[in-house]
Amino acid sequence: MAEAVCIDPKQIGPFWERAAPWIKQAMERGDLGTFTDVEQDVLNGGALLWLVWEDPIVLGATVTQIITQDERKICMIVACGGEDAQAWVHLIGKIEAYAKAEGCELMRIVGRKGWIHMLPEYRQSRVILE
Repeated sequence: MAEAVCIDPKQIGPFWERAAPWIKQAMERGDLGTFTDVEQDVLNGGALLWLVWEDPIVLGATVTQIITQDERKICMIVACGGEDAQAWVHLIGKIEAYAKAEGCELMRIVGRKGWIHMLPEYRQSRVILE
C-alpha cells in the first residue's frame, strides 16, 4: 500500500535525485516558477520533499513549503508529480496533518485545472491570470 513519506532534509541527496525530474516536469508543465529556486529550497531545508512510496517503488513526489502571509501560516504545495497521481492523491491527508501540526491555517495549491477534479474537497478561491 502506498504511503506519503516526508524526507528528512539531512538525508535529501539520493531522494532528491529520484524526485527532481517529476518536480521539474510538473513545474514546467504548469509554468509554476523556477525549478532551480525550488531545488535550492529543498536542498537547504527551506522546503520539504514528500515521496509517495510503495515499497520498493517511488511513485511520486511533492514539495511543500510553509509561508507566512497576512500573519497566518500557509502550507503551500509547490509542485507535485509522478506516476498515476489519481491513485495516490488521497495521501494529501498526511501533508494536511503535518500542516495543521505546524500551525498552518490553510493549505494552498497553485497548479493546473486538473487538480480541481482530483481534490473535490478543496475549493477554488482564486484565479491566477497573466
